[in-house]
Amino acid sequence: MADWTYQRTLEHIKALAGDPDLPPDHRIFDEAEMVLPVYFASNKGRHEDLEILMRTIAANLTDSRRADHAAAVNLLIKLFDGWTWQQVCDFGTQSIPYKDGLADGDAMVPFNRLMIALLSKATQSPSDAEHAASMHETMQALVRLWLCTNDMGVASECAELLLNLLKVDIGAPVGGGGLGLVWKRIFSDRDVYNVFFSSTSQFVADGRSKAQKTIAQSRLLDWLPHVATLNWGAVANVHHADIENAYGSNGGLLSYVSTKMVDVKDDLLMHRCLIDFYSNLLRAQPPEDVCSGTQYSSMALQYLTEHNLHTRTIAIYLQLPEAQTDAFETPFLYGSAANYVATYASVYPDHFIGSEMRLLIMKRLHTTLNRRPAYWSQQDSPKHDLHVLASLPRMSLLPNRDGNGPFSGTPVSYLPCRATNADVLNTLATIFKGPPPNRVRPGSSNHLDGAFRKRNQEEAAAARALYFHYLASNPGFWENVVSHADTIAILDCALAAINLIHSVITANWSILRPSLDLPQMNFATPEVGCISILSPPAMQHIMPYLIRPPRTFANLVGGRGDTESAAYKVALAKYDALNALSTCLQAEVEKSPEDGFDGILATIRKRLATGPFSREGEVGGSIGTLES
Repeated sequence: MADWTYQRTLEHIKALAGDPDLPPDHRIFDEAEMVLPVYFASNKGRHEDLEILMRTIAANLTDSRRADHAAAVNLLIKLFDGWTWQQVCDFGTQSIPYKDGLADGDAMVPFNRLMIALLSKATQSPSDAEHAASMHETMQALVRLWLCTNDMGVASECAELLLNLLKVDIGAPVGGGGLGLVWKRIFSDRDVYNVFFSSTSQFVADGRSKAQKTIAQSRLLDWLPHVATLNWGAVANVHHADIENAYGSNGGLLSYVSTKMVDVKDDLLMHRCLIDFYSNLLRAQPPEDVCSGTQYSSMALQYLTEHNLHTRTIAIYLQLPEAQTDAFETPFLYGSAANYVATYASVYPDHFIGSEMRLLIMKRLHTTLNRRPAYWSQQDSPKHDLHVLASLPRMSLLPNRDGNGPFSGTPVSYLPCRATNADVLNTLATIFKGPPPNRVRPGSSNHLDGAFRKRNQEEAAAARALYFHYLASNPGFWENVVSHADTIAILDCALAAINLIHSVITANWSILRPSLDLPQMNFATPEVGCISILSPPAMQHIMPYLIRPPRTFANLVGGRGDTESAAYKVALAKYDALNALSTCLQAEVEKSPEDGFDGILATIRKRLATGPFSREGEVGGSIGTLES
């Protein structure tokens, strides 16, 4: 069959070359795409036949009389699968028109994809990447195509290709195996470097509309943090001062992108994208130990702080005059600014706790979360503020550093558990769950590792303290959570309630020495989350809920469909929570066999053996459905 497919495809391509008006037979090309790549990959002796077919296709692509080459290009891309860069070069470095194939235009999209597919072969080794970097006009055309094309798929492939070339050729100074020739081509070559500026500046008249320039700006904003992760100096340092100064920048590419490229007064959408860029930039650089010894910062945070971008962005969230935004702009930018605050607080917790912004942010949360009980269940949730709250260091959420102040002193106290919503329940789940266990940054110093371990232990202890503070302040907490989990009609709230149960079961808790003070309570305060679930007041509500069969709507006429799907999602989440309880409890039994949890564990395993959707109690309902 493969031989017949090969012959038929070759004959059809020759027929297309002889008659430009003959339409391509897509069935032939589709069959060839499925059969021939696999066939030639497993029959290396037929490589000569493969090259004949590929060269015939390539020759046909140069026929300007034919408008549609997409089918042939797709087949050629498939046939190049598994090739190395050296094989591509042997196929015809001189005859492959990389520069022309990377030209912008709707009709050029198939050729763009082919050239990108071929150049991607150079990402397999540093030497291949260096060879690709030596093609000056090709690299310039690739950068221009990425920023200027109207095809989102082509732009995404270009961005990925450029990033992969930089990764493989990252250079000796930052730990890679290459010589940095790709980096030199992109940042040291004046012609290539200038494309970043000319393609994104609104002040360069090149025939492209403002909307097209805006798209180019957003692509550069999305790509640059990834490059900053690989080599901060490449994006921050000055490379060609005359080019950078011509576009109003007194620094490198980062300075232009973060302060000059976007007109924040004229383009509100791009202002929002710019704030998201700041957040991504914070994540690009992990915290480092700087001179203070206790304040962990990074090059990214220092840069944003020095250029007043850090303060101005937080001011948008705090709605301070320093934000320099009007009443119309603030609601549109608020979510992105809140995300920046959340990123800053979660990635740089020590810096956040030691900053002047901490008290202002806490004050803002007290204002935005202090609402009437009916508000939470009947109106839109303040999800951006809840995101900030869930991202803050838990030690900063305690009533005070020792945990012995009034619980009303923390914004967590405003979160209701009765008249509530899914966002609130998920926020509580995040806070009570604690930090990820054993979080250590790879490649960091022993001093930093010790600091991170201490921070994790503090966060774990604070999560436990906040849980018991909240439980003491809300005695009906678990009764309300089970009520929400059992209300399948409100699916998002039910799933959030089960997520809260699951988070406490698997919580990463710890106890500091000296320990954080807990409120006066008439029940036990276990050190482990799963044990707290098996202790009053949680046990009388959680265990019966997890053990009993899930609710089902099979006893209703027409019970299948969306409602039954919701019931299954809840049942599956409930089953996962019970399974997590079994796993955690088994670990506790192995550590302390004398605690007497064997009977509970046996009961849990018996329920787990029936599966997520136990059929107990459904016989009458099923018969009722059949009779109807």
